[in-house]
Amino acid sequence: MKFFLFSILSGLLLALSWPNIGGLTCLIFVAFVPLFYLISNEITKNNFSRSKIFSCLFLAFFVFNFLTTYWIYYATLFGAICAFVINSLLMTLVFYLSVLMGCFRKNKFRALIFISCWISMEYLHLNWDLSWPWLTLGNVFANTTYFAQWYEFTGVLGGSVFILIINILFFKLFFFKKRKYLYSLLFSMVLVFLANSFTKKNSGNVQVEVVVVQPNIDPYNENLQLILLLK
Repeated sequence: MKFFLFSILSGLLLALSWPNIGGLTCLIFVAFVPLFYLISNEITKNNFSRSKIFSCLFLAFFVFNFLTTYWIYYATLFGAICAFVINSLLMTLVFYLSVLMGCFRKNKFRALIFISCWISMEYLHLNWDLSWPWLTLGNVFANTTYFAQWYEFTGVLGGSVFILIINILFFKLFFFKKRKYLYSLLFSMVLVFLANSFTKKNSGNVQVEVVVVQPNIDPYNENLQLILLLK
């Protein structure tokens, strides 16, 4: 039962941090911590259950996907179900792959392996035919753009890397309580704030004119009727 409760907690933290869902952006920095804790505890057992690990990961990411992209249902129920399941499964497989690669054992490269796996998945998701970039972790700052000015240099994936690093450091600080993790956490935060300030300072006062055009039509009916008429 604890496994599933912690999985749901992780999914809720991810969802509540998302723009226009919960909007509590700061929660993203600890959203992975319950999953890290669960899996680390399970891995320490001699005969850990791979199916239990996979199930808890899928549950967490399904909660995240469902709560943040439920609105697809208003367009298509089938498409919504596919989006929930496929995207959750993709996130689960990447996380599970990092588990199999030893990210939760005594491996000095475990953080690098995990972050590389996750960022590779997000990069793929931005560039293949099933592209679905809405839940790229770095997009969590969409309503707090003043904090993400440094994306000018790193792009949105730089934000994802930063979020994963902070989650890892919070996990280590909470459960190992070593001072070096606190120093690393503070250093990472200060580094980003400095980069953000530097970017703002050098951006200058550039005026940009933007026009957004939204056709006032029903694409599921009116466009179809137009196509049939043209034929």
